[in-house]
Amino acid sequence: MGIYSKGKGHHLRKRWPGALLAAFVWLTGTIAAAWDSSAAAPQPPKAKATWLWDTSLIGTSFGRNQIFEFVSDERISRIFLQIDTDIDPSDYRSFIITAADYNVEIYALDGAPEWALPEHRQRIGDLIRWVNAYNSSVDPNERFAGIQLDVEPYLLPAWNTDQEATARHWLEAMAYFHDETKQSAALATSAALPFWLDAVTADGENSLAEAMIGKLDEVALMSYRSVGEEAVSLVQEELDLGDKYEKQVWIGLETNRIPDTPFISFYDAGKMELTREIARIDKLLKARSSYAGICVHDYSGWRSLR
Repeated sequence: MGIYSKGKGHHLRKRWPGALLAAFVWLTGTIAAAWDSSAAAPQPPKAKATWLWDTSLIGTSFGRNQIFEFVSDERISRIFLQIDTDIDPSDYRSFIITAADYNVEIYALDGAPEWALPEHRQRIGDLIRWVNAYNSSVDPNERFAGIQLDVEPYLLPAWNTDQEATARHWLEAMAYFHDETKQSAALATSAALPFWLDAVTADGENSLAEAMIGKLDEVALMSYRSVGEEAVSLVQEELDLGDKYEKQVWIGLETNRIPDTPFISFYDAGKMELTREIARIDKLLKARSSYAGICVHDYSGWRSLR
């Protein structure tokens, strides 16, 4: 029987094509709108972090307000804050509790090239003990979430005279840092590392990059280039290692003026170019499970970009 045939219920059948057409148009439009909305929705960016070296900025309400205004504008979710033990603990408390309101994690940051050497290892222990003592004295939302070391012993003369021994000492220092940190606190361990450690060995077998990524909870690579694709090309092996060991790898970008090698910084390119390249890196690496996000060096340089 055709749809327009008479018979029982023929009045309903005569009205059915119009109702069907209206329903079909409504449903098609709804699906199309939902599809367009989904397709047009931008992918959420990966996390962004920054290094904050000038700890004095957290000591005033003006400085803190400036920092968190910038944090909000740039959608920063992690700050590596250098520890200055002369700063009153109440300033750290005020800063970290405000950071929690912005969903920003704060990691304690410190280090120096000589910290890699055995005779200076107690400096690492001193930092860990200070963070543990501070965290024990405050409420959970006022605590550091982790510790990052920035050691860089390749700046020492010993790196040129005995690289193998210096690299071995560095690796031992980082292992000590991780093991000591994990003994008494739920703190994450992180390190700022150059991108070229995949070409350096400390034991004649594994690269320093593999040894450190395998040991620590995460690393932040100083993959400083002003073109996103170039920064990404520098860290492919480290990202592979992050995937292998299920560790997180931050991609570092520079914003301060570097006169001798301007191609590694966004100082001349400016803030808009930095924003574009961050988005480009996010797009290139979004499928990598080890990719933590972008870490910009540093807060003051980033804020000053024009």
